[in-house]
Amino acid sequence: MEAIEELAKLSDSMRQATALLADEDMDEHSSRRPSTFLNIVALGNTGEEITDCCEWEDVECNATTHRIIKLSLNSERNYELGAWYLNTSVFLPFESLISLDLNHNVLHGCIENEGFEKLSRLSNLQILDLSFNHFNNSILSSLNGLSSLKALKLRGNYLIGQVYIQHFDGLKNLKELDISFNGFDSIVAKEGLPSLKTLSMIRVRNITIHSKELQKLRNMENLYLDYATLSNDFLPSIQVMTSLKVLSLRGCGLTGTLPFPGLCELKNLQELDLQDNKIEGDLPRCMENLTSLRLLDLSFNHFTGNIASSPLIHLTSLEYLALSHNYFKIPISFRSFFNHSKLKVIDSLNNELVVDTEFDQTLAVPSFQLVGIRLSDREFGNVQNTTGAFPNFLYYQNDLQKVELSRINFKGKFPNWLFDNNTRLVTLLLPDNSFTGHFQLPLLPKTQLLALDISNNYFHGHISKDIVKAFPSLEFLNMSQNGFGGPIPSSLGDLSALEYLDFSYNQLSDVIPGQLAMGCFSLIYLKLSHNNLQGPILPRKSNLTMLEFLYLDHNNFTEISNSLSNSSNLWVFNISHNHLSGKLPGWMGSMSLLLGIVMFNNHLQGPIPTEFCQIGDLWILDLSENNITGTVPSCFNQSDMMHVLLSKNRLQGPLPCAFDNMSSLVTLDLSYNNLTGHIPNWIGTLSSLSRLLLKNNRFEGKIPINLCRLSNLSLIDLSDNNFSGRIPPCLSDISFHGSPRNAIPWYTATVLPYLQFTTLPLGDLKMTSKINPFEDLSKYDGPNTHITFTIKGTIRFYKGINLQLFSAIDLSCNKLTGHIPHKFGSLGGIQSLNLSHNGLCGTIPTTFSDLDSIESLDLSFNNLSGKIPPQLTELNFLASFNVSYNNLSGNIPRSPNSPQFDTFDNSSYIGNPLLCGPPVSRTCTAIEPPRVIMNSSEVNYGFMDMESFYVCFTVSYITMFLGIVVVFYINPYWRRAWIHLIEVCVTSCFYFVRDNFGKVFCQGNN
Repeated sequence: MEAIEELAKLSDSMRQATALLADEDMDEHSSRRPSTFLNIVALGNTGEEITDCCEWEDVECNATTHRIIKLSLNSERNYELGAWYLNTSVFLPFESLISLDLNHNVLHGCIENEGFEKLSRLSNLQILDLSFNHFNNSILSSLNGLSSLKALKLRGNYLIGQVYIQHFDGLKNLKELDISFNGFDSIVAKEGLPSLKTLSMIRVRNITIHSKELQKLRNMENLYLDYATLSNDFLPSIQVMTSLKVLSLRGCGLTGTLPFPGLCELKNLQELDLQDNKIEGDLPRCMENLTSLRLLDLSFNHFTGNIASSPLIHLTSLEYLALSHNYFKIPISFRSFFNHSKLKVIDSLNNELVVDTEFDQTLAVPSFQLVGIRLSDREFGNVQNTTGAFPNFLYYQNDLQKVELSRINFKGKFPNWLFDNNTRLVTLLLPDNSFTGHFQLPLLPKTQLLALDISNNYFHGHISKDIVKAFPSLEFLNMSQNGFGGPIPSSLGDLSALEYLDFSYNQLSDVIPGQLAMGCFSLIYLKLSHNNLQGPILPRKSNLTMLEFLYLDHNNFTEISNSLSNSSNLWVFNISHNHLSGKLPGWMGSMSLLLGIVMFNNHLQGPIPTEFCQIGDLWILDLSENNITGTVPSCFNQSDMMHVLLSKNRLQGPLPCAFDNMSSLVTLDLSYNNLTGHIPNWIGTLSSLSRLLLKNNRFEGKIPINLCRLSNLSLIDLSDNNFSGRIPPCLSDISFHGSPRNAIPWYTATVLPYLQFTTLPLGDLKMTSKINPFEDLSKYDGPNTHITFTIKGTIRFYKGINLQLFSAIDLSCNKLTGHIPHKFGSLGGIQSLNLSHNGLCGTIPTTFSDLDSIESLDLSFNNLSGKIPPQLTELNFLASFNVSYNNLSGNIPRSPNSPQFDTFDNSSYIGNPLLCGPPVSRTCTAIEPPRVIMNSSEVNYGFMDMESFYVCFTVSYITMFLGIVVVFYINPYWRRAWIHLIEVCVTSCFYFVRDNFGKVFCQGNN
């Protein structure tokens, strides 16, 4: 009854006070779960008696007095409702209250005269959590009177500038202060808090704590500074904090080598976290002094050295040792740690594993019993594990719960004794090894095993139908990249808790069992890619209502079954490379959560359903290599679309306005269709566009200058169309430095039990996923993207990092005229330029010598004239060069200092009859007279007297001219005939020039 009385008092207070809301009342949508505060409000408004309030989720009562001692009102406020101002008087009836949690409530402050100083009447209040609200520095003075407080949490607010410890002087009993995730730039401890044991300042911008302030915090035991920016004088002063037991400096940008000054003096230190920094070198000898260390985390640094001879072998109190992602040499035997009797966790992924001399000693038995171990080498198959056997010490482990042993080149049969010896096994991950034979199941069921990963090994045979009996509680199962054959066991349908299933890259056949589709109703991720499965993509009846990721690509499926419509939560749907036929199902438009539809390389036909326009957040639409007809629906203009791939279909009509204002669009591939008309001007609004592929359509008109507004372009293919006019010179203003990476966001599925250790206590090792469920969507900016591009007449596929770095322009096989813009020389990042099969004229720009990344240059089948610029010999990466069938003339340039240009054969120059020199057969004749050596006193002109030659030539010329004049004067008939002959010659020359060269000159002037 006491709790009810307190709520009744609260009801009266709420009727009399302004209420917790200063701007508006809370509504029924303010929380996703039943709200404790709403229940209190209801009581205050109606006066109804609520007799079970101690059973409420966020209320805790004293077992003896039945008075409320804990209120958790976190996340009660809908952020969309705006600011919220608190009236603390409403909590005064709770006289026995020990803990009050108001975090994540958009609190901006308190009502005037109703601040936190009112809570000083609650003499039992020990814990106050105001985290992740909008409080500023003004709140600090109102908290100073809460003398009973032992824990104050203010993380994630708007504290800025300097924070003075004396603001908390009145909190004489305060033991824990959390001011993480704020914007202050220094903390000053002029007086100090002698009772303060724990201080958290995680992710603050800059911490300036001088040695004199540290002296006043000398009783501190736990200091958390993760991801904070430390001042230069902080670490040298750390040694004065001799009481420290926990020091966490994760992600602080620390560089250089250990020891930091004073670190080895902290002899009471029990936990040291230096994860995610840039510390390098060997571990210092003085770390032997830290004999009290229980937890040491050195992950994600650049440490080196062999741990078998490091000071770690002397730290026998260690329980948790994390060394992952460094350059340590880790002996597989761990013989040097056999006397560490308290050791519970070894976490050492991505180091250099070595086989030491003690590996084969079978008599030595470790004194520790591990709870978890993670080992992997930096590279697959790099470990010289010639025996292929497991480390002997694992045979003596009986308490293992979580095991990950990957990329260690274990060979032979799977060690079933891991199951038999460890009855509490929860996670077993053995990917990327060399296990062979059949996968043997344990003799007794492993009811606690939640995650099993044996992917990327050499297992073969059928998947046993008894796998469900052996592992009835599985939530995560990955057997991909092996040699398993036969059908998928229908018994898998009994794994009702299964959330992640990956059988991809095997040789499985037959259909997807109906029992799996009905019984595995918890499935979130299903990947069966690269097998020989057939029939409908899902059985006729399916209960996979939780499914979010479905990958069935590279199989022999023939039908899209309607049962898929039950999976309304689907995010990613990949059924590419199958034998699907028929029309695209319109009901897919009702799957409003879809982010990716990937159906390329099938036999689908008919138009794109207008129902697809209802999918509001679609990232990827890939229907390429099908028989899709009609046009793209004009309503199809989602702003979040990133990749549209509709190539190699039968689409027709003009370029649809459906893509107008798609500011997120990265890839637009409409190549190999029957599209017509002009490229519309709205193309310039696609600000994120990186790849524009319109090859092999029937587009016409000029290339729009609006393309020049697309600053992110890296790939343009307008080849095999009917474009005319000049090439816009402004295309050279685009950098063409490759496409942006990570355009596809990805999320970690937290529901999947993958291996990740936490800090002490070691009995609660959390399981979170390190799987990227968006992997097959990320491929559109990562591996396996199927963008094609033609170089030197060969269709090449670009994917992964090669696609991200590839940049090219292909304008070939059109009707373009005019000169090649000289500004194209500024396209320094371009790798391929194809302008062949057009009507381009003029000379090859000498500025092409600045294309220092160019690998393919094709200018063939044009009307180019003049010489090949010798500067092109400076293009050291040029692997394909073609200027055939033009009007080029002169010597083919050669360069003894750059032999790359000399590798091109006659096919690069054929069809230019005036070119000469190797590699063409026509030789270049010498036209210079022979050089004659002369000295300063004598000039030798050979057999002819040059002075006599000049006199004779002049006399003869004058005599001939006067003779012709006299003859024309005497005979008028000859005079008229000569004048007529001159007129005929002039007229003939005029029309010859006009008929044969006028078109070229006109094009050049245009």
